[in-house]
Amino acid sequence: MKGFGAAVSLGLACLVLAGCGGDSTTTFVLESGSPTASAKAGATTTAQASATPTGSTLPATAATPIPDGSKIIIDSPDASTSISSPVQVSGTASVDKGTVVAVVLDANGTELGRATATASAAKPDFGHFDVSVSFAGATPGAKGQLRVFGVSPRDGTTPTNYYFISIRFA
Repeated sequence: MKGFGAAVSLGLACLVLAGCGGDSTTTFVLESGSPTASAKAGATTTAQASATPTGSTLPATAATPIPDGSKIIIDSPDASTSISSPVQVSGTASVDKGTVVAVVLDANGTELGRATATASAAKPDFGHFDVSVSFAGATPGAKGQLRVFGVSPRDGTTPTNYYFISIRFA
């Protein structure tokens, strides 16, 4: 009987442990238009890490403040870079409502193109921005300027917190 009791105890222990294993996948439902995504439990994918609830006006990621106290900085493209249309502009900003405007100007200050984006955070926080600016009328090899700024919350048009770099047209 002792052998039978030990066998039953061992069998029960195996059943309990087997029940603890099972399927180790978890299904995540993303509210970003994607129906579902699956990932191993404990693993994080880019889609999971950056998914934000629908109805949110700003993405949920903030940026580190700019060391010199500036409110806007352009990370890409680099100054004196040759650009062509459309140019992808990215950087960090702390502006009202997170609204960032990027403008391409020729050497005379004539506006060749403009685009608006929303940074991932609004003033007083710092957020990342990424905007594609299409432009026309640039002379290849000529110098120009890429200007980024926020806008006044009072009228939504008055520029605030300028940052610019010199560029060359490809």
